Amino acid sequence: MPKKCRVAGCEKFAQEGGVCVSHGAKVKQCSKAGCTNKAVKGGVCVSHGAKVKQCSKAGCANYAKIGGVCIKHGAQVKLKQCSKAGCTNQAVKGGVCVSHGAKVKQCSKAGCTNKAVKGGVCVSHGAKVKQCSKAGCANYAKIGGVCIKHGAQVKLKQCSKAGCTNKAVKGGVCIRHGAKRKRCSYEGCTTGAFKYGLCWRHGTKKYLCSKEGCTNQAQRKGLCRRH
Repeated sequence: MPKKCRVAGCEKFAQEGGVCVSHGAKVKQCSKAGCTNKAVKGGVCVSHGAKVKQCSKAGCANYAKIGGVCIKHGAQVKLKQCSKAGCTNQAVKGGVCVSHGAKVKQCSKAGCTNKAVKGGVCVSHGAKVKQCSKAGCANYAKIGGVCIKHGAQVKLKQCSKAGCTNKAVKGGVCIRHGAKRKRCSYEGCTTGAFKYGLCWRHGTKKYLCSKEGCTNQAQRKGLCRRH
């Protein structure tokens, strides 16, 4: 069993000197020129050839997390919550979530403010992300190798306003109750950005309701509000 960080209250795994990266452990970077990923084995990261253990479940290509299996097949991975009182978001860096000050790496493309996903760039600028394993599905895999439409259970935080069941967007509230949403980055457009800094009209991929014959925009679990 991996050893936990020795800093009081920290649930992260110790990397070096008994502490995690957040509390001072120095991790070795990939030796491949220009790569900033963490070296996993043999001085390189997974993208550049490091061999990591795969899930022991027959036919599964996911990485093993705990007990020789991936999250989809039973590995229990505890996600640390933001240390800000009353916040249930996942802590990203320094014990806090992005909303409460955690700094995340931005896309290296000039003028882009999206979050870097892989290789220092966002999805819009070439980062390759895993697609849903369901045959014919082009959605991004969320948990267990599948998208929300095909079974990934993603807990959405609800608006903290009494009686409201809308999804919380920022500050614990929905847009209707005061959350400010980023505008589309397309010049002259005042529509709210949905993904990658763009609105549906200017480039964000639109997902339709999975109900046969329905052309409404999917809101949750592959379905529109009506369904």
